[in-house]
Parts: sequence; C-alpha cells; structure tokens
Amino acid sequence: MVMKMHNFDEFMEVVKRIRRECPWDSAQTHESLKPCLINEANEVLEGIDLLGRTNDSENLCEELGDLLFQVALHSVIAQEEGLFTIEDVIDEISSKMKFRHPKIFSPEDKEAALLSWDELKKREKEMKNEIR
Repeated sequence: MVMKMHNFDEFMEVVKRIRRECPWDSAQTHESLKPCLINEANEVLEGIDLLGRTNDSENLCEELGDLLFQVALHSVIAQEEGLFTIEDVIDEISSKMKFRHPKIFSPEDKEAALLSWDELKKREKEMKNEIR
C-alpha cells in the first residue's frame, strides 16, 4: 500500500510555488497553456484506453494528476488576476453537480427528479440568466 503524502491544500501550495519560482510556469497565461491542457486531456484519454487494455491504473492516475495540475495552475493564474480561486471552481462544480443530480441531493423535489440531464442543464442556464 502506498502511503499518501500530500493533501489538496499542500498540492495547491506546490502549484503556487511553481507558479512563483519557475521561470517557465510564471510566464504562462490561460492562452499559452491551452495546448498543454489539450495535451493532458488527450493523455488522460490514452490512459483510459491503456487501462482497458492492460489494467495499468498507475498511468491513468498519473495522467489525471497532470490534468489536475492544469486546472490548479489555471485557477492560480485566475486568482492572480482577481477573477476566481480554486475554491470558487470547487464550489461551482459542487453546486452544479448537486443541481444536476436531484434524485440524489433533492429526492423530495419529484418534478426535478423526473427531468433529463439536458432539461436540468437548460433550467440551470435559465436560472443563471435570470440572475444576470
């Protein structure tokens, strides 16, 4: 069994330090990182294929980590720009997933529980537009 050495907050400190101290990473922007994001997403897809062929879970775990690094790095850049934080990203996706899974998180809302994924997405978008 592998001993776990880092938690999420420690990981984010690693990302922030790399962003501050690495000349390459500190110069990156959302735009300049787009090819890296695409590359890492494609490597996750390859890792999924490899898992299916060889049961190599270590590769998929590594590739998911690389993709997570991209999300974290974009979040750090956004925080530097005063746009949002990783906590905002986590809050947003948590709220979205809870809204889109009413059978799990709001089983008492029988109407929402009957809606399809696409209908829930449409309702969510309408609600966001009303707020704006």
